[in-house]
Amino acid sequence: MISQKDKLKAASTPGMRVAVELAGLNDKAPSIVIGGEPAKYVIVKEPMVHPADKALWSEYLYSGNEATVRYIHDGIASGFKTTIIKLINSPDKLLFLKYPKRIETYNLRRHKRVSCFLEAEVEINGKRIVAVVEDLSSSGCCITYIKDDKIKDPEIGDDFNVYCPYFTENGNNFIPCKVQRSTKDSRKVALGLNFHKPSPEVLIKIQDYVATILHHA
Repeated sequence: MISQKDKLKAASTPGMRVAVELAGLNDKAPSIVIGGEPAKYVIVKEPMVHPADKALWSEYLYSGNEATVRYIHDGIASGFKTTIIKLINSPDKLLFLKYPKRIETYNLRRHKRVSCFLEAEVEINGKRIVAVVEDLSSSGCCITYIKDDKIKDPEIGDDFNVYCPYFTENGNNFIPCKVQRSTKDSRKVALGLNFHKPSPEVLIKIQDYVATILHHA
C-alpha cells in the first residue's frame, strides 16, 4: 500500500495530467503539473478551457477560491482539495495551489459496474465499427458489436480503442483499452475491456456517469 507521504510527494510530479474543478463553477478542465514545493505549493498550467468559457473561468481563478484536483498515478485514481494561491501571467500562465495535506485515493478495479446501453464505435484493423457499451465501471466496460467474418476479432491482451461520444470531446478522441475477455456467438462479439491510462478528463466523465447511475439505482 502506498503511504500518504508518497502520495503527497506524487502530487507535484512534473508532466502529470490532471483535471481541475473550481468551487462555484460546475465544470472541470484539464491541466498539467509543472512541479511544486512539498508542504508549500503545487504549480499547474492554467486550466485548458474552450475560448468561449475563458471569461467565465477567469472569474473563479482568484486567490483563496477552493479547487479540487483529480488525476491517475500508477493506476490509482487520486485527488485532493486545495485553495488557489495565485494565478500568474508571466513568463507563462501558471496556477499556484496550496500543497494538499492529504491525498484521497481509490483503486479503480474496486468500483462497481453499472448496466447501460451507450452507442459507441470500436476500431478493428483500422476500421471503425458501430458498437454498444452494455456495462461500465471506472476501470473498464463490456462492449458488443455485430460479428463480421471478414474482420479478425481482437484477442486477449490486444490494445483496443473505443470511441464514445458520451465521454470524449469529438470523434477523433478515444478511450484506450486492453482486451481482458472475448466471447462470441453466431450474431455478435462481446469484449470485456480494461481502460488503459485514459485521460483524467475522460475518466472523470465516466466516474460521474457511474456515480449518477448508482445514486439513482
